[in-house]
Amino acid sequence: MGRPKCFDRIEVLDAAIQLFWKKGFADTSLSDLEKATGVNKSGLYSEFKDKEDIFFESMKHYRDKSPAIEILNKEPLGWANIEALLKASSSCKGNKGCFFANTVREYSIIPDNVKLVIEQNQKMIHENVFKNIKATKTKKDPEALASMIMTFSTGVALKLNAVKPEHVLEEIDSFLELLKS
Repeated sequence: MGRPKCFDRIEVLDAAIQLFWKKGFADTSLSDLEKATGVNKSGLYSEFKDKEDIFFESMKHYRDKSPAIEILNKEPLGWANIEALLKASSSCKGNKGCFFANTVREYSIIPDNVKLVIEQNQKMIHENVFKNIKATKTKKDPEALASMIMTFSTGVALKLNAVKPEHVLEEIDSFLELLKS
């Protein structure tokens, strides 16, 4: 019989997310993960296969706790939900922006299963943004607007790494005014 696990998986994943978000997948070592999580190598390997598995599980955990779909499904559907989604990443504690957006910078080297999580998440958010735009009864092409919002959202998430959130909030307001006009 093995030794009992002396750590909380969710706490490990939360710590790993912060580390991967800050350093990226390539620059995060197992030693870094040990320090960040407070769990030694054998403990990590008792729960995860390797660094790639920790990264994959971290991405899934981040996706599952993201408020994006909840924000986009709030009634009534429309511009207020899209505004709330765009502004949500500027009010985060700790790292700013979006872990997925920051990870896309390493797209060529991240594991395929992580790419799939990112792609599925983006598709799901895109579909919900589209649904909100359709509800506005805009005369503009809802698919084109949804694509523009997704691209803008990624840009905002990356920009939040370099500027204070209040600088981005003005840009979000201006962007939404342009879309609604």
